[in-house]
Amino acid sequence: MDALEYITMLCPYCGEKIDLTIERTGEEESYTEDCQVCCCPMHVRVMPAGNDIEVFICRENESL
Repeated sequence: MDALEYITMLCPYCGEKIDLTIERTGEEESYTEDCQVCCCPMHVRVMPAGNDIEVFICRENESL
């Protein structure tokens, strides 16, 4: 299994496709990352789900 995974999601601000690089640490993590298109800050939450991962993103002022 690769330690990094590349996923495409939609920015919660501009709605454009963005690419996220997710590190598979096996632990839940949350961080802030700027959209590659509109530069707005969004919260990213990565949660392990068995052999998969779940990724959630939202606007900076919203809760995950």
